[in-house]
Amino acid sequence: MFIVPMNSSINTNSIQSISLNSEKIGSGSGENKGLGFKEVFQDVIKNVEETEAATKLDAYNLSIGNVDDMHTMIINAAKADVALQTMVQLRNKILDAYTEVMRTNL
Repeated sequence: MFIVPMNSSINTNSIQSISLNSEKIGSGSGENKGLGFKEVFQDVIKNVEETEAATKLDAYNLSIGNVDDMHTMIINAAKADVALQTMVQLRNKILDAYTEVMRTNL
């Protein structure tokens, strides 16, 4: 069994893209410089779909015996779990904001 060093197997591109997106969201000063709500929510959904697909592929590889490094599989499963929890919490906050707006008297 070949052991892969930790630094070469961790993909930090998704972490960097999240931090870049969060900078774009708050950078609007009256103009449309930042991302809109639609784009942010689509990015979150896309992230969940990608991480779920990677987890399913890892599960398939495990079932046929093609897994040499279990740590990568566990890391991908944890990423998928965090992405799903983030999407659920975002949805909950959106629903809370919607109900608050609907309760507002004009």
